[in-house]
Amino acid sequence: MVEFKPISYEAVTVGEEFRSDDFLIKPEDIDTYAYAVDDHNPWYFEDSPFGGKIAHPTLLGNQALLMRHSRYLLNAGLHAKMQFEFLEPLRAGMRVRTHGKVLDKYERRERHYMVTQFETRDEETGTVLVRGQFTQMIFPQSGVHRETTNR
Repeated sequence: MVEFKPISYEAVTVGEEFRSDDFLIKPEDIDTYAYAVDDHNPWYFEDSPFGGKIAHPTLLGNQALLMRHSRYLLNAGLHAKMQFEFLEPLRAGMRVRTHGKVLDKYERRERHYMVTQFETRDEETGTVLVRGQFTQMIFPQSGVHRETTNR
């Protein structure tokens, strides 16, 4: 059984690994996402140069962020930086999972940050579909930084 603890600068360790739940990409996920981001490229609805309908590359953007939820309770955070590398097209029927690792944690201007790298793979073939890195500010448990308590 997994114990969920509140995320904090003290709790996170460099080298700590995360794994998301698996995610089955369904045809309606592709359609819904394309409409949600108002991108009606025919590749998402018909055929593409990759041989058939594909999903918007950022469909799984939150998959990398959700992997921390497999271990921590996250009350809030701020994404300071994100980078993605889209390697292979996403398709309906793929079951994917994201794995990641904390690369660094640091303090800057009395604020705490963690840096996580990740890869999202097709569970069946092991093919890396998306990889990247994100830096997130970890808010204190009170939700308020020291210097803002008297404002």
